[in-house]
Amino acid sequence: MPGLTTVETVCVDREATGYATFQSHNQKVVSNRNGLFMAYLRSRNEAYTAQQWRLVRSTDGGKHWTTLYEATHATNPPALETDAQGNLYLVRPDFLDGHAYLYRFHAASGYREPLVSRIANGAAGKFALCLDPIRRQLYYFAHNDTFHVVGLDGSVRRSYRILQPGTHAILQYPHLSLDRDGTLYAAWTTQKHGVYLYWDIHYMRSRDGGQSWQKLDGTSLSLPVVADNTGPAEGIIREDEYPVHTWLSSFLVRAGKLHFVYQAWTQPARQYYLRYDLATGQREVEHSPEWGGETIRVAGLDGFLASSAAAPNAPLYVVHNQNGRIACLVSHDHGVTWRDHALSRQRFGPYAISGCREITADGYLIGAFTDRGASTDDILARCPVYFIKIRTHLSGAGPAAEAGQR
Repeated sequence: MPGLTTVETVCVDREATGYATFQSHNQKVVSNRNGLFMAYLRSRNEAYTAQQWRLVRSTDGGKHWTTLYEATHATNPPALETDAQGNLYLVRPDFLDGHAYLYRFHAASGYREPLVSRIANGAAGKFALCLDPIRRQLYYFAHNDTFHVVGLDGSVRRSYRILQPGTHAILQYPHLSLDRDGTLYAAWTTQKHGVYLYWDIHYMRSRDGGQSWQKLDGTSLSLPVVADNTGPAEGIIREDEYPVHTWLSSFLVRAGKLHFVYQAWTQPARQYYLRYDLATGQREVEHSPEWGGETIRVAGLDGFLASSAAAPNAPLYVVHNQNGRIACLVSHDHGVTWRDHALSRQRFGPYAISGCREITADGYLIGAFTDRGASTDDILARCPVYFIKIRTHLSGAGPAAEAGQR
């Protein structure tokens, strides 16, 4: 589009399942000194007992992809992280034995056969993964209410029940985001008991690597925390949105602020961007019921926020959907105002748009989505998976990006 940055979309696999990039809040694509890496689900069966997943790699900026590893399990698409040495950490659940599994692909061995370790009782259909490079550990938050701290050597350092069902709803979609100082933030969408209704959205923080949790004002939270609005964790939705779906698309901590993107299925639907101040806990910026730039208006359940932790004043970006086009907005004032940045020429049926939290070392936003095309009820339908690449206003994201995604 004239005046807009190009959205590069590369088809990675034309014959994947329609759920290939399920869980848009997880990283499916990461970048390090050895290339780009993507994890996705290639095929599935209706019973979730035989699903082929793949880890693929590109060494030419995303133009071509080769398979590094593939396997078939009772699983969902894995979450992916990378560290300063270029090692990869991939976590997937197993619905047959009830556990989750961490795969460590070492750069020094050329990402050949991974080291696999078990995260006991970690299996859940939805989950979040986050790497803490300061403490050299991973955080795995599963929607069976469990939280796991895992060392980069594969050892489970701590597992416990982090949430419990509330009067109205249970945990459904967990999110994690790590501040540059090592403070961990968790957020989640709940689901109403016995009804397909995403009930509300909450968040909390940990300053000690997941050992204890608190509200932004420092109030300690006793574990397990009640998941819904009858519990003590802070929430973000409006009172009149409880009767409708409210879904947290993306959640990011940067430069002393918490950023949220969510949609409420009111009539008409409300598309939100919210910003909270970490020091005061106050909501200080809101864009709703529409949100966009000069011409772009994003809307939908999927999308991701990204910036650069290495540069506190770096622009904030969101990659989202505008009527089937992959759209990108940018803010140069930490979310107060937004401008058009990029819009794809091609229209898709984009599902589960997910991406990196960090801008790459060479200054790009990277992500992935499944193109479902026309709406279909066939859960086993074959659909293409696409890689997304968008140049940002940064020539590079600095040393932190060189060290890997966080």
